[in-house]
Amino acid sequence: MLESLSFLTTMELLSYVATVVGIPMAIVIFIIQEHKERESEQEEIYDKLMDHYSNIQEKLFEHPELDQHDTPLDDAEAARRQLILYEMLVSLFERAFILLQGETTPSYRRMWNSWLDYIEIWCDRPNFRAALPRLMLREDAAFVAFMAKTTNLPLKP
Repeated sequence: MLESLSFLTTMELLSYVATVVGIPMAIVIFIIQEHKERESEQEEIYDKLMDHYSNIQEKLFEHPELDQHDTPLDDAEAARRQLILYEMLVSLFERAFILLQGETTPSYRRMWNSWLDYIEIWCDRPNFRAALPRLMLREDAAFVAFMAKTTNLPLKP
């Protein structure tokens, strides 16, 4: 009888230890895993956005005639292709805005600040700036408001 009581007491003690140690340990492990997944998600978002931006830069490198942003292009076909390139940029900037702009974590803020730099650089280019009213049609209203504030242009979705 004493042995079974001691066994039951030991099992009860072990269950308490498992509860006191196991549950907090499981919570810590869960938090660490969530943090790793969040970092991985952040890296994936940044990599995908940068891949798209690199593709646009490659197109400009392959077609230097489209990389003229200070004066309107004389060739109608080149101007059409430049507008398509600008549409790609606006789409990319909008995606970066939607994914990153409202985030508060430091790593997301750093990513957003990088994209904000890209956006401001492009908004200083006269041809891109001149195309913005047309490019903003049917875009996300919050993004259009952001671009209007950034450029001081009367842009509408």
